[in-house]
Amino acid sequence: MRFYALDPALEGAIRDGNAQARVRVELGSGDGTWSEVAEGDLLAATFTSAHEKEGGTASRGELVLDNAEGAYTAEGDGKGSGRAVLVSFSVGYGQPFVPRFSFYADGAGFRELKGPGTRRRVLVGLEDLSGLLRRTDAARDWTDRASFAFVRVCDKTDPSSSLVHLAALRAGLGTADIDCSTIGLGLDWVSLGRDLWAELSDLARTYRCHLECAVEKPLVFAHSPYQDEAENGAESSWRFDGGNVYCLRSCALRDGYRNTVRLKLNLPRVLARQELWRYEDPPVGWDGALRPTYAFRAAAVRAVSEAGYVARYRVREAGGVLREVVYADQVDLEAEASARLDYTGGPLAYTAYDTASRRDGAVVRLEAVGDADLHGASIHGRPIVLDLNTCCFARDEEEIALEGTCALNVTGSLFSYSPWGGRPMYEDWAERELEERRRPRRAFLVRTNRAVFHARVGALVTVADGGEEAGALIRALRFSYRRDGAFSASFDLEEA
Repeated sequence: MRFYALDPALEGAIRDGNAQARVRVELGSGDGTWSEVAEGDLLAATFTSAHEKEGGTASRGELVLDNAEGAYTAEGDGKGSGRAVLVSFSVGYGQPFVPRFSFYADGAGFRELKGPGTRRRVLVGLEDLSGLLRRTDAARDWTDRASFAFVRVCDKTDPSSSLVHLAALRAGLGTADIDCSTIGLGLDWVSLGRDLWAELSDLARTYRCHLECAVEKPLVFAHSPYQDEAENGAESSWRFDGGNVYCLRSCALRDGYRNTVRLKLNLPRVLARQELWRYEDPPVGWDGALRPTYAFRAAAVRAVSEAGYVARYRVREAGGVLREVVYADQVDLEAEASARLDYTGGPLAYTAYDTASRRDGAVVRLEAVGDADLHGASIHGRPIVLDLNTCCFARDEEEIALEGTCALNVTGSLFSYSPWGGRPMYEDWAERELEERRRPRRAFLVRTNRAVFHARVGALVTVADGGEEAGALIRALRFSYRRDGAFSASFDLEEA
């Protein structure tokens, strides 16, 4: 992964470091137009981006505006919360401004500050789209989990079978809102119930993908070792050395060291088409052939006659083990289920038969005209069950002998068992995680006055430390702007 591409003249000016950094802030309005904040009114600004341990990259910001004329005072209860804010950067004069952050005013909105004397100032907290996606569970019934079967991780050519696109659609993001790579690994069944950012972050962590709400697209999901496209991010985008930094610190990175990876999964398994449900509600009687019989009488209506009765799907495997079905397709049509009804008296029939509302059961209503004795009612289909607590281990015996067991325990439900490199993807993931964590690495803190605003989290850079050069990945960045001070960029780096 590399820095954002810039015009060569602008990038040259940044590398020279002789021109002052400039920041442009534009405020959105409800009609789609933008109003620019006067450059002199921007007293200070900070912008941060950081890779979260959950898997995504989130950006935040803060503006301090000179509000002597009252131009930035928002009215109403929300006081401008949720208002779109576009931040662009440039250096010197005569160079173009480049959009870098797409923000929204946070829940506190535009807050008035008391400055020295009679000066008026406004403080605006900023969050990117990830902040809004974290709150999707507050506005939507996420307790009603969404289930998807036979999907691929990410496929922009076929969004209807792409888990990233199907998940994003729940928050109103369409195909045009997503910049993504193609990860063709298959998932037989996935259930989503958390807020969208949590689900996408988990997916990004599982497939080592860069997830960000960037300025070029509302949602970026790319740069994965499991993607079909070739990755061109192996080259360093910037070199930090004594000529362009004023602070460089390094330390051994030991917190993340592990020599054993224990991965525990719940893997879905597709079974052959078979019986999913059979009516067996008590009370039950027996006829002369010792068949179970269920009496339907007008005076004693059975539960299956009530509206909303859910016929939960279950299958019995070898050895008599009863398994819950999490998803089923190829389910009987109503005519097929009706043809299996075995009864005397009646007639007995389905007056409601819904297999589309749920994927783990059918909503049915079974009623008799007159008295009837039911001998058999069943629904068939192709079930998916979960193999719980499937385990995968990766360990380095030599490191264990030297350091003792230092284990990383990981649980997940989004891993694929499609083959990758001659083995299931989840086994490949465990080996990659072990390889990354058992290596001795360093962490760096770098600060510079260069306006490297085109840097991005996840990009590869080079650090010259005491005559030694090392490749490192940006894990967090912070840009600090002062109208009357020097621009500063700070980077938290991790040796690659």
